[in-house]
Amino acid sequence: PDSAHGVTIQSNTLDGFTTWPDFRAKLRYPRSERNAVNFLAHLHLSDPEPHARIGSMLADFVKGPDFDKLPKTIQAGVRTHRLVDAFTDSHPLVNRSIARISREWGWFSGIIIDVYYDHILAKNWDHYSTVPLRTFADESYDVLLDGIEFWNDEDKPFLQKFISTDRLVSYATVSGIAETMFRVSKVVAMRIPKRALPLEQSMPLLTELHDELAADFSGFYPELQQRIQSQLNPM
Repeated sequence: PDSAHGVTIQSNTLDGFTTWPDFRAKLRYPRSERNAVNFLAHLHLSDPEPHARIGSMLADFVKGPDFDKLPKTIQAGVRTHRLVDAFTDSHPLVNRSIARISREWGWFSGIIIDVYYDHILAKNWDHYSTVPLRTFADESYDVLLDGIEFWNDEDKPFLQKFISTDRLVSYATVSGIAETMFRVSKVVAMRIPKRALPLEQSMPLLTELHDELAADFSGFYPELQQRIQSQLNPM
């Protein structure tokens, strides 16, 4: 086992999962509470069409029969979200970021980097968007509320809290991203109790490594943007 800020992490196994994507899938579908992991990036990369944005949020909340019941335009947004996840999980710069903290955080390094990348995106928003973050967030909240009918009743409180706490803008602050880490920890504790960890305790290490992680992100994110744009707007 490894030790992270006084917390013991069993880094060689995680309930039979061998990859970070497999572990993330385990966390994806708890019905009683959800988490914002990297929703800012997903909304930013989405086709701006309202149903596509709704799908980019719903992707972590639907599977199987739920997906098949959605309008085709929302399904397209879900597929884009999953393409973003697949590209991200296989990118060497993302894997380098994960490796930077893996000694301390083991199998949880992937989810921590997922969250922290949204912090880097929010802090450097003007580099990637001509629309101010405040405006983008408000427009996204309006679209998501307009589409609340497509959410399962048990998931609607998550969306309402996500908006009322201004989660997208909060990602730009250290306290906001630490709060998101705390929320993710609650889901880990609920889904895999014996692996429960206070992920917010990763913040000192992330702050220490911020410049290196930001450099990884600045190399990775434009490539992700290009990949998604080529999918949304094929030649």
